[in-house]
Amino acid sequence: MQLNTKTVVFVRFLVFLLFCNDLLVDMAVVESVVIIHDAKSSWDVDPPFPGPLIRAMFADRVRIRITNMLRDQSTAIHFHDLHMINNPRADDTAHITQCPIHPYEKFIYELNITQTGIFWYHSHNAQQYADGLIGPIILDHDILEQRYDYGSHDYVIILQDCTWKDNCGHEQPVQCIPLRASFFGSCKSEAHPIDEFLCSPEKSIRLRLINAASGIPFRFWIDQHNLTIVARDSIEIASISMSLVHIAFGQRLDLIVDCNQDLSVNYTIFVASRNSYQPSLNNIGATPPINKSHSIEHDKLDSNDLFFEYKYLKPFKPRVAPAAIRRITLASEVRWNNRTGIDALEEWSVNGITFEPPNEPLLLANVFDGTFKHCVAYQRAGRVNNKHVTHIQHLEYGQTYEVLMINYDSQLHPWHLHGYSVEFTAVGKIPNLKSAKCNQTQKDVRPFNYNTVLLPLNSTLPVLSVGDSFTVPSESYVVFRFTANNPGPWFLHCHMEWHIWPGMALVFSVERNGRYDGLIQSPTTSFSTCGRRTKISYQSSRLLLSNSHKTEL
Repeated sequence: MQLNTKTVVFVRFLVFLLFCNDLLVDMAVVESVVIIHDAKSSWDVDPPFPGPLIRAMFADRVRIRITNMLRDQSTAIHFHDLHMINNPRADDTAHITQCPIHPYEKFIYELNITQTGIFWYHSHNAQQYADGLIGPIILDHDILEQRYDYGSHDYVIILQDCTWKDNCGHEQPVQCIPLRASFFGSCKSEAHPIDEFLCSPEKSIRLRLINAASGIPFRFWIDQHNLTIVARDSIEIASISMSLVHIAFGQRLDLIVDCNQDLSVNYTIFVASRNSYQPSLNNIGATPPINKSHSIEHDKLDSNDLFFEYKYLKPFKPRVAPAAIRRITLASEVRWNNRTGIDALEEWSVNGITFEPPNEPLLLANVFDGTFKHCVAYQRAGRVNNKHVTHIQHLEYGQTYEVLMINYDSQLHPWHLHGYSVEFTAVGKIPNLKSAKCNQTQKDVRPFNYNTVLLPLNSTLPVLSVGDSFTVPSESYVVFRFTANNPGPWFLHCHMEWHIWPGMALVFSVERNGRYDGLIQSPTTSFSTCGRRTKISYQSSRLLLSNSHKTEL
């Protein structure tokens, strides 16, 4: 059987064939070399995008040597959902766990592999990952390899949106993928060769799906085939078969596809944004774009179900979240300095706080006096009744917390928590409020008494789903619990690149009595301070990675 891949929206559609044994190093120490280049000096007809696969196994030690060859910007590589247990320095969130890697500097990551499944790496500085500084990670010997018979038919698919303009609307986007020499000129919509997935009759294939988008949640389906979802964020779920799946920003899904259809036919794989986007039409004589649609029936679920991941991605075995000692309420919103939309200042905030990166990495608190006062950014007033400061929620090591995420905004927000997988226990819409004016119904944005909706903190709760990357739909709330057993400063942020850096983020700092002493080893002398350096402006970047062991730079 042959599955013929195709995209139906403007996305990067990236495929890795995982039976290439030269990328698999079966040894205790796996070493890789990462060289980050500037796109302006390295672009060619076969551009270095994305970074090739990093592959290791459970209990391996991975050493990754970084050289930043960007001419005018810093960078940092984050290994998405690798928990870095007792090793938060390797989480590499610029300004949180370490200083950025400046141009022409070198850095070595030491990773102790304690998980299995599909992961990915990406820049965590400015908007570099939206421009392609990404790559996949496979950590072998997960339970799915034993449970499903797919042989060598194992594939990674990375989905990513493309943005190369800094304005919105006013023109139709070019309908082609900028992965070839035609990027700076005219191009054809079929410029990228069609990828083919081969599958033996009555056998199965495994698709490891990664949503690396910076602005779009995706829908994914295969013509005349059911998709069996078997894992979310590298955690096995109770398998569920459906004709279409949703995948949120930053999220990973493992799919098993049975090859049981007519072998004489090629079947198309479709990818589409969950929402449709159109340019603005604000000039006289503009012609509205025409949308062409096909009639597609999807059973078992609403194709626009906002709570897809909580309804369908259930734990493999029923599980219960433990009682919590405190509820942390985090309400996110955008604030504008005017309502005209013309030269408006947009600032994102959580609880009225616009996140400001610390002056020094929070892990350096051990080096100073054990507190954070030398690290956090100085507080300053915002211009839309908000404040700018390093937003830190201090958590006591070993305790369980309940987090209530409220989204007052009219758009969804994809969130990611570093260092943990969490247990989701409740989701819902913000209640409606009847308005006396014209009997209108609007969302109730007043402080809402969630104690009347949520069960007491001392209750154990059934778990809806488990993961590290999740969506808080528009005008909705999501509740999760987790035990703070991984010490360090862990970033919680919106994974929409245009929201994280304008301030939609905070830090969960897991401490003992307000300090890291005795929980985390103090940094070495090579762990330099950042100083109050000016943020380096963002430029286009690409990543080159070669898997090899014992390679010196």
